[in-house]
Amino acid sequence: MKPIGRLQTGAGDLRRRSNGRRLSGVGALLVVLGALPSWWTLGGGGTPAITGNAFDSIGVFAFFSALALLAILIAPDAVGEQLPIDAWPLHVGLVCAASAAFLLAASEAAIRATGSELSLAVVFAPLRAPGLWVTLFGLGTWIAGVAQIVDARDDR
Repeated sequence: MKPIGRLQTGAGDLRRRSNGRRLSGVGALLVVLGALPSWWTLGGGGTPAITGNAFDSIGVFAFFSALALLAILIAPDAVGEQLPIDAWPLHVGLVCAASAAFLLAASEAAIRATGSELSLAVVFAPLRAPGLWVTLFGLGTWIAGVAQIVDARDDR
């Protein structure tokens, strides 16, 4: 029996499937998932706990930057060809925007926490702020992936 056709895929394309792109994709996915749980928790004990996540602050830009990167990484499989905007400056810009949004959101939460009687170690504890730590780990992974993409560029 003769096969009907051959599935056309770009899975072997080194540019699109490099380790840096995979690492960036994993990091961006962790940033997206880290936006959902709480990033900080105030109160508890005798007072009701007040929590916030990426959607309560400028951290939402980290979420949308990560979604944009995931769309850029997935788009070549959807349209069948490499996108012209998929170059290292875009990757650097998206990770910088996400990192800046994360730092601003964390500093805003730290300023808000200084008005409470809790220490910052308690407000940002891993069990009270799991989203913050997942996002931080995701950003580190994403930055490492972008560093590999920049290192592998062909403009030398």
